[in-house]
Amino acid sequence: MSSTFRKSLSKLWDWKQFLNKLDCLEHNILGLMSGTSADGLDIANVRFIFDGDFKYEVLNVASVPYESEIRDAILQAYSNETGSVEHLTKLNFELARWHARVIKKLGWEFDIIAYHGQTVHHLPSHGATFQIGEPDILAVELGCPVIFGFRTKDVALGGQGAPISAYFDAYFFLKEPSTAVLNIGGISNVTVLTFTGQILAFDTGPGNCLIDMYVKEHFGLTFDLDGNLSRRGKVNSRLLDYLTESISTYITMPPPKTTGRELFSSKFLRKVEDTFGTISKSDFLRTLVSFTARTVSQNLRLYAPHVKKLVVFGGGAHNLTLLEEIALCGYEIEVPSKNEVDFREAIAIAFLGELFIKGYAFEQTVTGAKIPGILGKLAIPR
Repeated sequence: MSSTFRKSLSKLWDWKQFLNKLDCLEHNILGLMSGTSADGLDIANVRFIFDGDFKYEVLNVASVPYESEIRDAILQAYSNETGSVEHLTKLNFELARWHARVIKKLGWEFDIIAYHGQTVHHLPSHGATFQIGEPDILAVELGCPVIFGFRTKDVALGGQGAPISAYFDAYFFLKEPSTAVLNIGGISNVTVLTFTGQILAFDTGPGNCLIDMYVKEHFGLTFDLDGNLSRRGKVNSRLLDYLTESISTYITMPPPKTTGRELFSSKFLRKVEDTFGTISKSDFLRTLVSFTARTVSQNLRLYAPHVKKLVVFGGGAHNLTLLEEIALCGYEIEVPSKNEVDFREAIAIAFLGELFIKGYAFEQTVTGAKIPGILGKLAIPR
């Protein structure tokens, strides 16, 4: 190597300074979350203070809907027919650039980004999960370290890669075994405290994904506002039983377990529609809502029969018809503040970022991971 080339080296990153910053008692972490519904990017700027116990304060929140072109590109990535290698490669970078532009416009101050990315394929039975949204783009564009890869690390440790937000639920919300946390995003998941103090967390089945797909296809809307559309219909018992039977294998699978759009896809929905094409649109939609509630109830009856009350988060907490259907299954329903409901997962991702910074992991894993581990990895700006 020539001496001229060696002299061209320059020090771009001070690890000692960075590690000292990580050791501070207080950090502002920007949590970024885009769920399987692919409706937009949820952003939570969270201040964490650690004095032997973690405390948090939500400083700012924002939810930025995806432009139709971006959302359609993400939905195409879910399908083997439309999600080509070229499509995924381009989208991996385009999506991160879009995320970076959105964050720049906010003008918030933060120390580090905790980045979930966009799950496009989740195959826990094969020990695999795939999120897109290139972290190096965010790090370079925003000049800020990015913690990412939370799910992939969990899978590497032998876990299902989900539901990783359960750690946030367990630390801050679970106070007694009779109360569980239910998050209704694209997929529904629960976090439960057993009588022995153990944490149980798993996906119960569909959340908003089937409902949103049907509403977009047949009503030309992105979601069922307040459950007003589904409230017009009646539950078709034959269709409900068919739907329930179609995923009976998953329901009877003991936790830890996860699922995703690989099962609850447009292909799944088309097959059901082909079989029950004569049912009115309103009745079909109402039955999808009832099916979503039933999968929650059946899972809890099998694996957490002591649960009587559900604290509900996620977009599904705004669907009043869905909440009514869950209540009809025998559960008391509590819906927290709007910010907590809408931004729980972004806040939970920020919390995982804080755990990464501090080097902490829960001794008990909730995803099936064989050993505890610090979730995430790091991308630096330069």
